[in-house]
Amino acid sequence: MIKVLLLVPLMFLVGCASTSEYYESVQHANDSRSKVELAKAQAEVERIRALQNISQNGDPSAQTAAVMALALTGQQSGSSNSSDTVTPRQPRSGQEIALDWAGVLIPGVTTLYGINRNSAVREQQINANRDVSINSNRTMLGFGQLAAGNEATIVGNGDDRVLTPRNPADEAIVGTEDDVLLLPQ
Repeated sequence: MIKVLLLVPLMFLVGCASTSEYYESVQHANDSRSKVELAKAQAEVERIRALQNISQNGDPSAQTAAVMALALTGQQSGSSNSSDTVTPRQPRSGQEIALDWAGVLIPGVTTLYGINRNSAVREQQINANRDVSINSNRTMLGFGQLAAGNEATIVGNGDDRVLTPRNPADEAIVGTEDDVLLLPQ
């Protein structure tokens, strides 16, 4: 993590340092292309002069070919009159740079957050299922002990009352005079 934190400022410094180099390289490329275009134009001028000379001083078949070549000058397929001048990119504002970074970082952060929340929910579900299983097993164990004639304490959660089954034949049940005593037969 520390390496990443150290690399981010270094990348910004390198990006800032290379800005002037970028504009210098664009200028150099444009200068080179203008020299090439100038040389092409000079070669075309020399070719047209040669064709004019042939059309005036050559034999009749050469004159016809020269006139045809002059007529077709500028109509060559695949040639374009626009130059391939490189235009430098416009300086970008901080908002545009931040928007680009947000477009890269936000989907990843959102995905990680979603994974984290889903794992927390799943962990809560697992814990709840475990608690339900434990309580179900304790309840069944208590019913089994009760059915076997052993005294078993049936325990619920902290708000429930603890009920301990008793055999009324072993001890007297005390109540009020309004209570009705039911004895098993």
